[in-house]
Amino acid sequence: MPDGNEGSSVLPAEDANARTDQIADAALRLFARYGYKRSAMDDIAREAGLAKATLYLHFKGKDDVFRAMLDLLGRRVEARCREVVATPGPFPERLAALLQAHHGQAYACFGTGEHLVELKAVMNTIATRELQAFEQIFARFARELLRQAEKQGEITLSRLPTSAEDWVAGMLFAAAGAKLGTPPSAEDYARRLDGIASVFAAALTP
Repeated sequence: MPDGNEGSSVLPAEDANARTDQIADAALRLFARYGYKRSAMDDIAREAGLAKATLYLHFKGKDDVFRAMLDLLGRRVEARCREVVATPGPFPERLAALLQAHHGQAYACFGTGEHLVELKAVMNTIATRELQAFEQIFARFARELLRQAEKQGEITLSRLPTSAEDWVAGMLFAAAGAKLGTPPSAEDYARRLDGIASVFAAALTP
């Protein structure tokens, strides 16, 4: 559905950001449905309800759209992680909720995970910076969760044989490993994340 601003190459910053997110959101749906290689700029424009020329007012090509998609997903995940950390509750439950908010939400966005291997390869090739920033969202909120839980006397970080940073990194590796092999359904992956949270929380519980 063409927009009244399509004929102009200049949009107010707020409108331009909203349009960028609109395109990125459409790309996320397409990449989940068809993968990266099978999704063309024409397809993204159609999914977003825009003329193809409008896409090129905001992006040079599909690689740029992909990076914007990952940035949008990161902002959504970050908002949910912030809610989790701000919500009181037992440490094991909050840790499980954080894993779901970050890894579970991202995995669910890509449907059945059919194209996850391809999309991960694309991330590692053209969106390394965005991928690292995405992973750091979890690390940052996990550290804050640890700080809160220790302050409240729920956990004892001195119980760890390694540093808190290694503990957080271990969860990142475990969450990634839980997707290996035949891609699990979003529900199965969520159950695996709950198991990871249980194991890692037990390592810190007095």
